[in-house]
Amino acid sequence: MKTSEETKYGPSVVAVTLKSLAEQAKLCHEKIDQLEAAQNLNRGEIIGEVGKLLDLCQNLRDAVLSEDNTANWKTKSELTALVSRLDDAAAKRRRYLELAQVLATGTISHRRERTRQERLALRDTAVNELMEISERSAPPELPGPEAENWLEWACSLEDDTNDAELHQLKSGFPRLDDFVRQLEIEGWRNGPEAPRAVAKPAPKTSPALPKLETGELHLSNGNGAHKESAIAPIPESVAAPIEQESVQLQTPIVSESVQESSPVQEETFAAPAADVPKSEDFPPMHVSADSEEEPLSAESMNPTRNGKVSFFSWDQIDQFTSHIERAKVELKDGRTVRALLAVSQWLDPKEHNPLSHPKCGIRALTGHASITDFEWVSPSDVMHAIAMDDGLPLLTGGADLLRWGLLQPSERNFQGIASIRRFSREHIKAWFSDMYRIALSDKQIDDIYTLTSGIPMLVSEMHKLIIPQPDDPPTWLGLARWIEIKGLFEKQVSAVAHELKKGTPAVRLTDREISLLNMVATVSTDSTPETIVSNLSQNWEKYQHPEYRPFSSRDEISLAVLLELGLLPKRNVIGVEPSRALLPIKHDDAIRHIVEHL
Repeated sequence: MKTSEETKYGPSVVAVTLKSLAEQAKLCHEKIDQLEAAQNLNRGEIIGEVGKLLDLCQNLRDAVLSEDNTANWKTKSELTALVSRLDDAAAKRRRYLELAQVLATGTISHRRERTRQERLALRDTAVNELMEISERSAPPELPGPEAENWLEWACSLEDDTNDAELHQLKSGFPRLDDFVRQLEIEGWRNGPEAPRAVAKPAPKTSPALPKLETGELHLSNGNGAHKESAIAPIPESVAAPIEQESVQLQTPIVSESVQESSPVQEETFAAPAADVPKSEDFPPMHVSADSEEEPLSAESMNPTRNGKVSFFSWDQIDQFTSHIERAKVELKDGRTVRALLAVSQWLDPKEHNPLSHPKCGIRALTGHASITDFEWVSPSDVMHAIAMDDGLPLLTGGADLLRWGLLQPSERNFQGIASIRRFSREHIKAWFSDMYRIALSDKQIDDIYTLTSGIPMLVSEMHKLIIPQPDDPPTWLGLARWIEIKGLFEKQVSAVAHELKKGTPAVRLTDREISLLNMVATVSTDSTPETIVSNLSQNWEKYQHPEYRPFSSRDEISLAVLLELGLLPKRNVIGVEPSRALLPIKHDDAIRHIVEHL
């Protein structure tokens, strides 16, 4: 993995914002000196410069508190010390993320395929461990050299000679140590060092983003990015024989170009763009040159079909059903999809959510057999579930499971993903009227849609207020009770925002995902669907928020998380990058109320 020295060791956002504040304060002091000398200055210019200083002051406070919400300072020296500490934590965090990327984009060759798969599984758990530690407010120092040379260093450690380093790895990074201990460095292949896949230029690219390289990660949503053939449910976009692990999954977010002649031990990856920031970003992603934007049919977005109700899109249900049927006749080692992931931030109450509902949940709609009750799965549970289940596991969970699924390296091809996105008015009516037989008026349905904008996490809060006793839903809601519910709901918005920042892993967003929510809310006031990405990226400077860096191709996965969870609105299309499906937030969108509390 190649990075520029400036990017790798650059200061944190907090440090950059402090520098901007200091420079603006110096300018204001110079103006004050001129005023004290009774010089003739333009009043509007002076007020404008002081306004910039106040804005930068607030930006710095927001940046500091987003890193450490317990931070407190009174003097310039205390602020400088605090920023130095946060800058040091950011540098440590970058090291974790850089090493995680090296591991995630590399692969392993071995004469025995089963051994190779086992070691790749260990690699995946090590990547998850690095990502988890990087999210700490004060991550510990990662021992060893820079990411490019880290594996070679770790594999060269020997007992007796390097006892201190080995103990530090084992005690502080047990999953990483387990992977390194069983890795033969001769069999490791760095992603960028492998032969580059030859990709044709995409017919449609967003002019607002830097040129995208073929991504090292393969995202699979299982929701119909490519049509299936009439003969067998195998994606038309498959560019290699089915026995190869590099067979592409169906996804609206990304497809990789794969060389047909590449054997399974010689995976091909394209190197990331050298000038793209590496901080907390994920590797860039790119839609296949063969993929074209295609709108989802109205039928697919309708909540009802043939007497059934679904809060997933119907193309996702069809994809999952197809994979489940194929798994009944395919051997486990020959499958290109090893697990199915159904995800949402609406997980509570357990049987009163769209994932696990006995009538409209994912198992009810796909016919997937289950011998146990629903459990919300974390990323650390997935590898065990796949290893223990000879069938095709269908796993359910929240934001952390979605993020894990989107980040899986291409050669693993573990998952198809179905997600609960934004509800329409029709979905809200189907949920309360069809699923729970509550006689809500059209005005009440409209109120729910207006208050929630169909965001699943907010609809779930409304659900808990309308049905406080899960086993005893009301048959109707009178005016007085309805006014009370609306008042209680508006008080819950700050609590929802807190959950997004500090809640459980199944709900919590990363710092960058929260930053993107703020950025999209900022630019949406003067953006159209055609200009929103350029305003987030190349035009971002005009919005004067230096605490947030501009959107780049490496933010596509973070943006995909926000779209798949329904936090941001999107066009109902497939075959494009998440940024090209993003829509501006309307002035009355409920996500704006959440952003105010983030």
